[in-house]
Amino acid sequence: MGEAYWEKLAEMLGSSFDAEVQRKMDSFGGLLTRTAAVRMLCQENGISTEEKILLKDARASLLPFSFSARVDRVFPVQQFPGGLAKSVRLHISDGPCARTLVLWNEQASLAAGLLAGDRVECSGAYFRSGEIAIGRKGTLSRAGARAASSVAGLREGMCSVEGKVEGAEGMRSYRDRKTGEGKRMYSFSISSGGKSCRAVWWSPPDGAALPRAGDSVALENANFRAGELHLNSGSRVLVQGASGGTEGIFQGAFLEGGSVAIRVGGQGFALAPADALSLLGIGHAPSGVSPQALISIKSRALEGKKASCLVEGGRLVSLKFEG
Repeated sequence: MGEAYWEKLAEMLGSSFDAEVQRKMDSFGGLLTRTAAVRMLCQENGISTEEKILLKDARASLLPFSFSARVDRVFPVQQFPGGLAKSVRLHISDGPCARTLVLWNEQASLAAGLLAGDRVECSGAYFRSGEIAIGRKGTLSRAGARAASSVAGLREGMCSVEGKVEGAEGMRSYRDRKTGEGKRMYSFSISSGGKSCRAVWWSPPDGAALPRAGDSVALENANFRAGELHLNSGSRVLVQGASGGTEGIFQGAFLEGGSVAIRVGGQGFALAPADALSLLGIGHAPSGVSPQALISIKSRALEGKKASCLVEGGRLVSLKFEG
């Protein structure tokens, strides 16, 4: 007898187990191994053959697998030209072995709210092109959150920190000393653990939902130096709070050219139609129904409801409704 799925199949088939396995092997002219035959019978009978493995064994796995791991870093969302595809990469580890987990398109929302230090459980994973990905029916969930870093505990160097925005100095323009190129910077103060410090976000993306007074924020891959936090294109900025439009009344989703504008609490977010469908809780468009029609119907049903947003790097990555 092999893995747990063997035992489940044997229990289901009873005394006919060996005969059914042999029949499956014979149907492939003897080219099928006993293990492969058992797996095929399990799939036919709705029994999962997925095994939980260590990350070091992922490369050798030919079947979907599950694993537990620690999140070491979450990279900013990567949006591809045309807005039709996006991805999020996570560095994960389970002790001495580290891997890269990549989440594509609608699965990118699975990383919303995850922070470095969190523990995750994953199922339906597979190894491809040197990275771990998740199948269409796979899952990724937080199994345990790490203790939040506070401003009071910051030390010089790269860090991640959570806190409350006390105030914002606003956007300023400046000229790069080396290239002469015109750039922008946004600064605000963040407080936690009884201390506060200034944070400077260098060249925030166009249209970014900027942290405002009263917002709760998580800053990852920031550089703490000379008593200040410095954020760049490799940093991750998550905003969850009561100002800046990240929490408020849902005012609708509107088609604007080739994109969809979602408006919450007076602030707008531009999304690709596929992303808008996902955030509004719409899986797949039924045959004969356009995504635009579904968005319009769903929008009317949700208008006026209180919504809570999670914004990462200026992009809306999670939308939850009350009631």
